[in-house]
Amino acid sequence: MAQADIAINGRLYKVTCDDGQEQRLQQLANYFDRHVTRLSGELGQIGDARLMLLAALTVCDELFETRKRLADLEAAGAPLDPESAGAARRALEEAADRVEALARRAAEG
Repeated sequence: MAQADIAINGRLYKVTCDDGQEQRLQQLANYFDRHVTRLSGELGQIGDARLMLLAALTVCDELFETRKRLADLEAAGAPLDPESAGAARRALEEAADRVEALARRAAEG
């Protein structure tokens, strides 16, 4: 297992990941940190746990909305070919799994 240092809301976290996934983890952390930073600017420093919870819920909302849009596109008159639809679904499910894993790791401290 590899380790990566990620920064969320100005705090450094050591997170383990599969070998070769360090760059992807950093991209995910940067994306998540942008949400935390935006919420912190809007709400002030309300505590790391609450900021991360709200940011995680925001990311989950984006994920659910994207899944809904994908389902709407699939149900519309222009169906995606099975390979593209399957790849999109797998990508969304993998992203959801990664967000959940990051949230668990962040909660573990």
